[in-house]
Amino acid sequence: MNPIDHGTLVQQLADSAGAAKGPRAATWLLVQHGYWLPELLRTEIITTLPSGVSFISWQGAADHCNGSGTLPGVSAPRSLEGTHSQWAILKLACVLTGYHALDLYHLGSLDDRNSALATYAFAWATCGRQYAASTGLVTGLCARCSWRPEHCSCPAGETPEAKQ
Repeated sequence: MNPIDHGTLVQQLADSAGAAKGPRAATWLLVQHGYWLPELLRTEIITTLPSGVSFISWQGAADHCNGSGTLPGVSAPRSLEGTHSQWAILKLACVLTGYHALDLYHLGSLDDRNSALATYAFAWATCGRQYAASTGLVTGLCARCSWRPEHCSCPAGETPEAKQ
């Protein structure tokens, strides 16, 4: 995948998403979905810097979703691969950032797990993390940050929401 471990990568992506609801929800969605991180690393849409910063090029991801996915300085595009369901999740994540308008036609074909993740992320991006958590769509998350305990950096005792 990458020289850094998965947990470190997730924490770096969460940190680089900032405080804005949309990018944080979009990053959360890709992490929780599970498919896209290795694929985005492979195609260099996720960049990891030696300084300990990792970030997602949402423009690069959106370009791939629109079929124009070439990377600056790369002689040939590195195609992203995924099913219709996986593409629907990536497209929704790009839309949640607030910068990209993409076709979300395949959202209706998501299975129950992915529908719950997509709805939770949409609720977070539009109404805030606390509202998303109140929907009860996804359980076992930190009550303070909505990340799974293994990716949470909150003080001990804040996870998971089931303890409330």
